[in-house]
Amino acid sequence: MTRRRAKELRAVERGSALHSSPGCWPGPRAAPGLSSPAFARPPSPAASIQSKILQTEKLAALGQLVSGIAHELNNPLTSIMGYAQLLLGHGLADKPMAEAKRILQEAERARRIVKNLLFFASETTPERSPVDLNEVVERTLALRSYELKIENIAIATDLSPDLPRTMADPYQLQQVVLNLLVNAEQALLESRGHGTVKISTGYAGADRLALEVADDGPGMPTAVASRIFEPFFTTKPPGLGTGLGLSIVYGIVHQHGGEISLDSRPGAGTRIRVELPLTAPAGARPQPVAPATEIAEPRVRPSRILVVEDEPTVGQLISDVLREDGHHVDAVLDGQEGLARLSKANYHLVICDLRMARLDGQAFYDALAGVGSNLRDRIIFITGDILASRTLEFLEPNGLPYLAKPFLVEELKLAVNHALDGHARRDSSPPGNLR
Repeated sequence: MTRRRAKELRAVERGSALHSSPGCWPGPRAAPGLSSPAFARPPSPAASIQSKILQTEKLAALGQLVSGIAHELNNPLTSIMGYAQLLLGHGLADKPMAEAKRILQEAERARRIVKNLLFFASETTPERSPVDLNEVVERTLALRSYELKIENIAIATDLSPDLPRTMADPYQLQQVVLNLLVNAEQALLESRGHGTVKISTGYAGADRLALEVADDGPGMPTAVASRIFEPFFTTKPPGLGTGLGLSIVYGIVHQHGGEISLDSRPGAGTRIRVELPLTAPAGARPQPVAPATEIAEPRVRPSRILVVEDEPTVGQLISDVLREDGHHVDAVLDGQEGLARLSKANYHLVICDLRMARLDGQAFYDALAGVGSNLRDRIIFITGDILASRTLEFLEPNGLPYLAKPFLVEELKLAVNHALDGHARRDSSPPGNLR
């Protein structure tokens, strides 16, 4: 990119009106019954395109960044949560017990934040089915009815009747409506302690539906509005907001092949508009079903288990948990060491990380399959990168079980006992190795 071109793009990013941000709705596509904002100085088509490209590229780069950060956080979170749970099971005195519970609660809070980060950066497509947009709005309002009442927030709805269903993940679409609603509530409460939120639905052309959430709050300046979909960006004081709510909305909408745009001016309130296609984009496929998280007392079947994990604390945690259940556990730090160990000893089960230096989990599995080892059917993968397409492209076709980091101790025990019991029912072959 030339210096002149870079200078022009920076000027567009600083100076173009917010209304030219991604997903802006021009007049010809405005839905019947849904108002389109009037602009005193509408941006030129070239400025709108340039602004959209800049915003999209910036959010894509941020997505890659937060995905890497979230993956790195999953390893220490796994250890913190796991050892906190082990402490809770050791009959501590009241004060240490309360402190261990607090550690676990805060770790689970961090786990939810990391999950949201990974979702924002996800390359996967959601599981879609025909969804009634009006039903999603009404269900979400019912969830918030009590809070809205005590916070003096009035709700006005203008839901277009007889809307066709849109292809969407119903739970993710509900999260979109909920996050937009909560964002509007907070803006009103922080400005004057009351106000009105209007939610509208309608058509956006022949093949799209529109959802608008508008408030009569203070609005926001362009400098704030232009960054509103960035992860971690928040105007709240430290500790009062993560800055992830609207970035998650942005990610969900774009994964559904939709567009999101914002119109806000100081003193004139804020309107956020979402447009969704009536049909799912090509290539949509369901997400894999994660291992069951139902908590139950596992049955102990003493077995020989090999743990292949390049994070020492995670490998040690897995070993400690399984040894408490009576298993004989060996742990190694990478796939090559794992193959070397399998060439010398027999094991009933292998627990293997997917992303490792030297020899990763997929290459480790291919080595087992290449020599016809029965351990290729006796392996549980663990990964902090479950939303990445490359991970799913390996796990799904092979029907391989996995645990997503950070996992609970109970989830690990259930997965191990399920794998051991399943293999025992299918066959009575002896422990496997690499020979």
